[in-house]
Amino acid sequence: MTESSPIVAEKARLFAVKTVRKLRKAGFIAYFAGGCVRDQEMRPPQEPHDYDIATNALPDQIQEVFTKGKTLVIGVAFGVITLIGTKATGNIEIATFREDAAYSDGRHPDGVSFCNAEQDALRRDFTINGMFYDPIDEQVIDFVNGRADIVAKIIRAIGIPAERFNEDKLRILRAIRFATTLQFTIHTETLAAVNQFAENLQQVSRERILVELKQILDSNNYQRGLELLLDTGVLAYAVPGLTLPESNQAVNWQSLLAITAAMPANDFLSALALIFKTLAPDAVLFDVRSSLKQMKMSNDDISEICWMVDHVEQFINADSVAWPQIQRLLINSNAAKTLAIATAWSSHHQQSRAGIEFCQQKLDLPCGQLNPAPLLDGKDLQEMGLQPGPLFSKVLTAVRDAQLMGETTTKSAAAVFAQEVFQQLSNSLE
Repeated sequence: MTESSPIVAEKARLFAVKTVRKLRKAGFIAYFAGGCVRDQEMRPPQEPHDYDIATNALPDQIQEVFTKGKTLVIGVAFGVITLIGTKATGNIEIATFREDAAYSDGRHPDGVSFCNAEQDALRRDFTINGMFYDPIDEQVIDFVNGRADIVAKIIRAIGIPAERFNEDKLRILRAIRFATTLQFTIHTETLAAVNQFAENLQQVSRERILVELKQILDSNNYQRGLELLLDTGVLAYAVPGLTLPESNQAVNWQSLLAITAAMPANDFLSALALIFKTLAPDAVLFDVRSSLKQMKMSNDDISEICWMVDHVEQFINADSVAWPQIQRLLINSNAAKTLAIATAWSSHHQQSRAGIEFCQQKLDLPCGQLNPAPLLDGKDLQEMGLQPGPLFSKVLTAVRDAQLMGETTTKSAAAVFAQEVFQQLSNSLE
C-alpha cells in the first residue's frame, strides 16, 4: 500500500460485503469479525478501513469459492486464507471458525481445531473484539457482551484474563493500547492480570511491542497510556534503559506528564525523546542509542531521537551560544520538534525563555536569511590555487562562520578571508 493509493473505506466495505455474499451463496456462514465490527459499533461509529471475515467454510473450500489465483495461503495452518483485493480495497483475511490449542511460544497456537461461531468468539482477546456482524441481515452476533462493554467503555478480557494473556503475551500491552486509543477503562480483573503478568512481555518480540507502543504514544490520549504503562509495570519491558520512578507521584514522572501535556502535538519520536531525557537523565547518548536498538527501531528513528535528546539544552541556552553554531542546529530537519520539546521543558523547569525566543525568531526568517547559500565551496578554493586537503573543511567552516556573523558578505571578500585562513592553518602545521 503506497501513500498515493490509500485504502478507500467505502470500497473496502463493498468488497467485504461482496465477499460475504459469495460465501453465503456457496452455502456457508460468513460474518464480519473483530476490529471492523468494534469500529462500527462505537459511538460515534468509526469507519473501518480493513475487514476480517469469519466463516464455517474450511480453507480448501474458501479457495474453491474464490479460486486459488486470488488467494494467499500464508496463514492456512491457522485456518486463515487471504483474499487478494485492489489497492483501494485492501486484502481481506478469511478465517475458519476455530478453537486454539496451547500457545507454547506465547504468540501462535500450537494447533487449531475448527468449530462454530460462538466457540470462535470465546477464543478471542477482548469482548469488544469478539463480536461478529452479518452485513446481509445487518445484525450483530454478540456471544461475549461486547456491545455492552463498548457502551460502558470497558476493556475486558474474554473469559479468564490470565488464560487470554498466557495464550498471547502481547495482549497485556494491547489492553493498554485499546484503553488509550479508545479512551476506555480496563476492567478490574483484566487490569489485575496486566499487572500480574507484565513481566511476560519479555517473551514477546521487540517488533510486536514496538508496533503497540507506537500506537499508544501516537494517540491523542497518550498521557493516559503513559500512566497505564507505569502503573502496570509494563513500561519497564516496553522501553528498556529507564530509571523508573517508584510511584506516579515521583517528581520526574510528574515532570514527564507535565512536559508532554505542554507539547503542541503528540508525536511518537518526540515522546520517546522526552521519556529518555526525563527518566534516563544520566544516560549518555551511547546508552540511549543502545536501548533504542534493543527496541528494534530503525536507524533513522534512532538518529532523530538521539539528536533531539542531545540538543534540547543548546536550544534553551541559544542566546549565549555563537550564532553559527545555533544556525547549524536550526537548519536541521529535527529543529522544530526539538524546539517544541525545549519550549515545554524550559517552561516546566522555569528556565529563561531568552534562548527559546531567539531560536523561534530565527526559525521564522525566510529560508534565504536563515540559511543563505555559502559564498565559497571546495571548487572555488581550488580555482584560487589552494592545494586540496584536510585544511579545506576548516577553511570553508571559517568562511561560513564569518558569513553568518555578517563579517563577510561578498564572494570576493570571502576569497580574501579564505586565503588568510588557509595560510594561518598551513603555518601552524609547520
